[in-house]
Parts: sequence; structure tokens; C-alpha cells
Amino acid sequence: MLNKNVSILLIDDNDITREVLRVVLRSEGYNVVGEATDGGTGLDMALKLRPNIILLDVVMPKISGLEILPKIKEMLPEAMVLMVTASKDSETVSEAVKAGIHGFILKPFNAQKILDTVEGVVAKIK
Repeated sequence: MLNKNVSILLIDDNDITREVLRVVLRSEGYNVVGEATDGGTGLDMALKLRPNIILLDVVMPKISGLEILPKIKEMLPEAMVLMVTASKDSETVSEAVKAGIHGFILKPFNAQKILDTVEGVVAKIK
């Protein structure tokens, strides 16, 4: 599967984080289909766009990534979810893992780390 066939949705309230993710992913030919700045909008977009991969920020205003994660898993069981977080807090991590995420991208991140993590889940889609 070529990267351009892999659709990715970014859900993160930080403009710079989204921009870095978008630029890095697009530079490798991934299809970034949408961006949302909060959990509620992100969930709506995920249901509409049905992306292969969702990059989900843990801490966001209004509705957090951890709050919408179970809904995403329930409504889009085939979507691969990667949590984007600066938190190395083991409670957050274990909560996310229990909820069924496919990996983590820890902030601050570099391009290679992002791509390695995304490639790891893309391999599971194929």
C-alpha cells in the first residue's frame, strides 16, 4: 500500500504540533485528510472521513483525547489510533493502552520518530 492511500486525521489543539505532523507526514506522501482542534470536532471528522490512522492529542480543551478514544474505538474499530502526548505519566499511558491505542508519539518529537511510529501501524493495515 502506498503512503498516499493511507488517510490520516490529526486531532490536536496546538497549531504548531499539527503543522509539524502535517508537514512531516505529507513529505512522506501520507494523505492528511483533516485536522481538528478539539475532541468533539475530531470525533465528528473521524466519523465523516473514516481515516486509517488518527493522531490524537491526549490533553485538549473541552473534550480530551482520552475521553473520545473509547467512542472512536467503538464507532471506527478499524482505525489505528496513535496518541500524541508530552505526558510520560504512566497512568495516562496505561489508560490509553487499555482503551486500545496502537502506539504513542511523545512530544517533543522529531520527524523520524513520527514516521517510524506511523510506519509501524501502516504495516498492520496492509
